[in-house]
Amino acid sequence: MISTSDGEKVDNPKHFNRLYQKLKRAQKVLSRKTKGSNNRHKARRQLAKIHAQIKDARTDFLHKLTTKLVRENSLIAIEDMSVRNMVKNRKLARSISDAAWGQLFLFLIRKSS
Repeated sequence: MISTSDGEKVDNPKHFNRLYQKLKRAQKVLSRKTKGSNNRHKARRQLAKIHAQIKDARTDFLHKLTTKLVRENSLIAIEDMSVRNMVKNRKLARSISDAAWGQLFLFLIRKSS
């Protein structure tokens, strides 16, 4: 979640949960295929497609958010947090990883300079 100085809060998108369910199903299908078969190759490509959808959805959200933040604000301050230690919490790890704070930070630096 991102909080701006004017009180606006931006939550992480929830559509990742739907994609993670598709990913889970596709991984299960892939694990049941025999190695070297054409059907395994098809399942592997399907799994790669879902991974790409998750990556594209995350970067699209980050690009839109950072563009909005840079256009609306003249000064942007970011709290320095230890993401590596926060990801060790099993209950919050996926949410923190989905937020992609490191990527958000890099996009903000690149777009604000």
